Amino acid sequence: MTITRGKDHRHKNMQKPVLLVTLALILALTSATTASISAFMLYNAGTKRFISSQEVLTIPLTCLAAAMAVSVSCLAAGLALRAVVTAGFAASAERPELRGLVMIMGGLAEGIAIYGLLVAILILMALH
Repeated sequence: MTITRGKDHRHKNMQKPVLLVTLALILALTSATTASISAFMLYNAGTKRFISSQEVLTIPLTCLAAAMAVSVSCLAAGLALRAVVTAGFAASAERPELRGLVMIMGGLAEGIAIYGLLVAILILMALH
C-alpha cells in the first residue's frame, strides 16, 4: 500500500471547467439580453408606429427567445466540438484512417449551432 503525501490536485482541476462553463453562460446571457434590447429598439425604429401595451412585453421577449436560441445552441456546439476534437486527435494519432470520420463528427457538432440559428429565424419571423 502506498501513501501519497502532498496536496490533492483533483479538486483544483475540476474547478477550471466549471469556471469556464459558468463564464460562458454569463457571456451568453449578457449577449442575449443585449441582442434582445437592440432588436427591440431596431424594431421600434423600423416600424415608426405606436406600440400597444401588449407588444411592449411580447416583442422583447420574442427577441430574447431568439437570442437565447442562438447563444445556447452555440454554447452547446462548442462543448460538443470540444469533445469531438479531444477524442478525434487521440483516435487519429492511433489510427490515421479515422480522420475523415472525425471531420464528419465535427460537422455534426457544428450543426447544433445552425439549428439554433434556424430556430431563432423562425421565432423572429413570427413577429411579422
